[in-house]
Amino acid sequence: MKKYLLVVVFVLMSGGFTLGSLFSSPREYSDLENRNLQQSPDISMHGLLEGEYQKQYENYLTDQFFFRDKWVGLHAQLECIAGKKEVNQVYLAEDGYLIEKYSEKDFDSELQNANVDSLSNFLNVTSDVLGKSHVSCLFVPSKIDALKDKVTLFEEDYNGNTVVEQVKDKVKNKERVSNLNNVLSKRSDEYIYYRTDHHWTTLGAYYAFCEYEKMNAKSIPNLRDYKVEMVYDDFLGTTYNKAHISAKPDEVHIFHMDEENVTVNINNGEMKSDSFYFPKAAKEGFDRYRLFFSKNTGKIEVSTSTSNNKTLLLLKDSYANCFVPFLSKEFSKIIMIDCRYTKGKMKHIFQQYPDITDVLVLYNIEKFRKDTHLTSLELTEKELRQAKFSKMQSKKEDDSEDDILKDLVSLD
Repeated sequence: MKKYLLVVVFVLMSGGFTLGSLFSSPREYSDLENRNLQQSPDISMHGLLEGEYQKQYENYLTDQFFFRDKWVGLHAQLECIAGKKEVNQVYLAEDGYLIEKYSEKDFDSELQNANVDSLSNFLNVTSDVLGKSHVSCLFVPSKIDALKDKVTLFEEDYNGNTVVEQVKDKVKNKERVSNLNNVLSKRSDEYIYYRTDHHWTTLGAYYAFCEYEKMNAKSIPNLRDYKVEMVYDDFLGTTYNKAHISAKPDEVHIFHMDEENVTVNINNGEMKSDSFYFPKAAKEGFDRYRLFFSKNTGKIEVSTSTSNNKTLLLLKDSYANCFVPFLSKEFSKIIMIDCRYTKGKMKHIFQQYPDITDVLVLYNIEKFRKDTHLTSLELTEKELRQAKFSKMQSKKEDDSEDDILKDLVSLD
């Protein structure tokens, strides 16, 4: 009797969840998994014959399964209870850190070599024209490198530091290329990365800024000189969404030295602000890191109250977003370009901003290795000199400012 009762319960639960899936409205996005969900595919003869429709429909049923997020989270929790130290390609590390697992097989060596060549050439050309002391490159390690001492299991075939050495081998001014792992790994006991997100914290960005000032032979600001403000204490980031296990929420801080007096112009007037920080955007979803500049986008122009007539071209990924406020006392203008969201060529950036005096490349190592858009860094010395010392080209040129701002798919 007990055996039959279990069968009946199983059938009722299976039928109930199936009916629930059929009659509930399809969801477009999962906050827990940080991805778009499969929608009901359109039927076509070609799709049926090729099997593509059946595959998409199977994914649709899986993604839209009733209470899917609850079941995904429960499965991860059970694995954690069973004593596993790795769940969904995420290490369950010490001190509550969730650290994404990487392996060399995750990277395309041909793409990486092309990116090394593109960046190295760009650094050499800009250094020759602007002067070697005006061009810098900072590589940001991921948690798996900087917080390696917190991981009891480790993928032995991975080392994110090798790509930095490859770039150094190809640039003329090796001292202007810094692997921040040398700085951050020594402070792994501090709150330099979010426990539940892949980004570094504002404290981690502060230590990177100190390294940048040291590279430029400037005085390093004391941490005590900043007023630290906690804006959120409920941040559960991308790594949490990948692991699906219970975790302590992160805090998000901003550092104030003086009252900021800035103008932020995103994508030529698409959004304007008098602050680096966008709390409304950060509260719209789960991603509290959007506090810094609201989102990743092609171009952001920052004007500050600093009157030294220095303009910085910052080529960056999302790690730079909480770093930029530290630069407000260093430059009159900061032009932030994210190659992942643009089709613009570097010569057109310099044509649009012939007053650029300095260049900084700030990239996370893993993002750099996987970025498919770095061919946009191609630039010759002749092109840069023409852009710097001649009038800006007409906006009617084929590759116009509109092309520069055309969005591409994010890697974040």
